[in-house]
Amino acid sequence: MIALARPAAHLSKPTRLVLVASSPRRTLHSDSAKLAAEPANRAQKKEGDISSVFATLSGGNDPLPPRFAEMKQSFVKSTEHAEALKQSWSSILAALKPEVDEISRRGGEVVPSITYPGPGTSANLKEWVDSKTYQEIKRRGAAIIKNVVPPEQALRWKEQIKDYVAANPSVKGFPADDKQVFELYWSKAQVEARANPNLLDVTRAFLQLFHAPHQETANDTAAGVDPLDLAISLETPVVYADRLRIRHPGDMKFALGPHIDGGGVERWEDPYFKMFWNRILENKCDWREHDAWSLGDHGERLAAKGDLYQCPGGCSVFRPLQGWLSMSSTAHNEGTLRLLPMLKEQTAYIILRPFFRPIKEEVFIPGIGYSTEYLAEENWVFDPTTSEFPGCSLGHSIELNEQSHPHLHLDKTMVSIPRVEPGDMVLWHTDVVHAVENEHKGKGDSSVMYIPAIPLTKNNWTYVAQQREEFLQGVPPSDFPGGDGEQFFTGRATGDDVVGAEARRAMGLDLFDEKITKSDLERDLVKYVNANRK
Repeated sequence: MIALARPAAHLSKPTRLVLVASSPRRTLHSDSAKLAAEPANRAQKKEGDISSVFATLSGGNDPLPPRFAEMKQSFVKSTEHAEALKQSWSSILAALKPEVDEISRRGGEVVPSITYPGPGTSANLKEWVDSKTYQEIKRRGAAIIKNVVPPEQALRWKEQIKDYVAANPSVKGFPADDKQVFELYWSKAQVEARANPNLLDVTRAFLQLFHAPHQETANDTAAGVDPLDLAISLETPVVYADRLRIRHPGDMKFALGPHIDGGGVERWEDPYFKMFWNRILENKCDWREHDAWSLGDHGERLAAKGDLYQCPGGCSVFRPLQGWLSMSSTAHNEGTLRLLPMLKEQTAYIILRPFFRPIKEEVFIPGIGYSTEYLAEENWVFDPTTSEFPGCSLGHSIELNEQSHPHLHLDKTMVSIPRVEPGDMVLWHTDVVHAVENEHKGKGDSSVMYIPAIPLTKNNWTYVAQQREEFLQGVPPSDFPGGDGEQFFTGRATGDDVVGAEARRAMGLDLFDEKITKSDLERDLVKYVNANRK
């Protein structure tokens, strides 16, 4: 069996992973005696707003320091390994073309849309949809779920939020001169929405798209010094409080370009992320074998750190699915979500991209694009010597554009999702490139509450336990910009506004039910959580 030791972060020398014999269980070992678990009390981050997360909005797009060149070189083990990476690059360029063609032709209709079957139905997504739709959801990495809550309820929540903002005009938001993305986490509407049983049904069903090979058999269950560090219950959603937006017609400021959250350059720097990409970057370098819905052979995805630089808005939990609940009727060109719906191909290309550069440069011309010669495989050379990781800067999400990732043809493949109505939900895989339309050309507001799907893990519980206290105090959750938040606001939610046994458990307010678990490791996790409710 294998134990994997995490080197200290930000070493000036290339990262080196240490393999240690271990039996009888495969074990991920950390030199700090903990993997996924963080300190019980994370410090508040500095004040800010959503722009802090993005270099293009905050002006923090500085070049990466020289140590990243050394780190990049450490990936390449031999001449043979370099050749395998070149072959993988050639393969992914060929595979992208038919995907680009199909998405360009079909547009947003490639994003699967299903209808929530209603309360009391199976918790298994496979029983909600036919096998073709199920596979399309996995292929595209996203889905629209219709009728999760009644439209009149979603609209009522929006009006309550507007009243809450009016009663508390000091609320922070972006842009500062016309607030539309609010630094609000504890309005009664948000708290009630997160507690809604239909929404919890949906998040539970979609979390089970993932699988955890490391705990599927007794001899292959990953553990750390504490065997619970990598335990996970995909059937037990917990709450991760996030913001909301009410985008005004005509707005052009909240123009989030293509990006991926949950780790920027950390996706190459963190040793567990590096191991998670092993089928893309190691051995045969066959990107087709990468399973985006797996948590890793030994739980590497759970151990990976996506917030090494503690940036405001950096996510410190395992958040496999991002999402939002619609509070408006919104269609294409009305300030809605855009997605790059080809999960496997985009992931492989993005992870391989830092190792290749063009021989002959060319300027992207909007409406025309790049020449065939520029994009041709022959124009791209393997070069692991630079510190550049396209789209990355320290402490920010990965941001992509036509210049940084030209073979993705983002001008054609970033598609707006089909119309959503109040009460509809959208969920997308954490590795899916997404954006917001540059301009809201509609007549009504484009409004959503950001509500992701996160499962119960030891680290996620640590965060939820602290988030519970932040909720009760009215201050921002520790992943988000700090400050007084809503603690002095009129009309904010209290613990009494979290109704329902499952909702209260998900918020860390009540004990979890040990009977709902399927495996011994999950049961041990729930027992640990219940015993550590401070």
